[in-house]
Amino acid sequence: MIWVTPRRRTGLLALLLLGVLVLLTGQVRAPDRRAVGRLGHGVLAVLTPLQVALDEAAETGERWWRALAEIRKLRAENARLRAEVEQLRRRLADLEEARSEVARLRRLLALRAELPTATLAARVVARDPDTWFATVLVNRGGRDGIRRHDVVVTAEGLVGRVLEVYPTASRVLLITDPRSAVGVLVQRTRDAAVVEGQAGPSLRLRYLPRDTGARPGDVLVTSGLGGVFPRGLRVGTIRSVFKGGLFLEAEVIPAADPSRIEEVLVLVGSGQAP
Repeated sequence: MIWVTPRRRTGLLALLLLGVLVLLTGQVRAPDRRAVGRLGHGVLAVLTPLQVALDEAAETGERWWRALAEIRKLRAENARLRAEVEQLRRRLADLEEARSEVARLRRLLALRAELPTATLAARVVARDPDTWFATVLVNRGGRDGIRRHDVVVTAEGLVGRVLEVYPTASRVLLITDPRSAVGVLVQRTRDAAVVEGQAGPSLRLRYLPRDTGARPGDVLVTSGLGGVFPRGLRVGTIRSVFKGGLFLEAEVIPAADPSRIEEVLVLVGSGQAP
């Protein structure tokens, strides 16, 4: 740090005053009073570039300020547009879900018109997490006229039968449950057999005659034997045929995917009173 003594400070002040006096004197003596004199020209020669630089810096700062303001505006607009896009995506998802539900309900209505007995629509409200392919809970029960062993179907085919009835809900035993057995016919060959559940996504076809002409792709329908399931309901499709002792057996893909059941029709009165 440079220390300025009082004497130096006085000298600098005097020099500054002298410079101002000379500048004013030169301007007064000049023919054109608007002229600033030699010293003034010298000062202007020094100060003009500085003034230009300051003006440019000010303009640059103003431009940057406007750019920052524009960036803030664009960010706000971008956030608003993102929110609108997300809202439209949710709305589109809701519309797609509604469209899918309407399509399923239309298929159920078409099936209802074909069934010979009274039906009641129900929605799957719960699944047993330990036995995913065993039972589901529907939102219709004894107060709605549901009875034990009433048959449950979808537009795709047979789902199962009512196992337990509560006042406002019912538990449905799926045909994929090992406790389930359904008498069926091979639709093309008319061979009789039994479809059993095996706690998984597929079924097992048993007691198929060895001389059968059944092959992969053949459709199975309920035979009506046993008095539980009405005749002619679609059960599934044969995936493969193999030997099983005295009879042939086959792996069957259910017509109604048990993992995707959402709405069902209960054939009211097809079972026995609880």
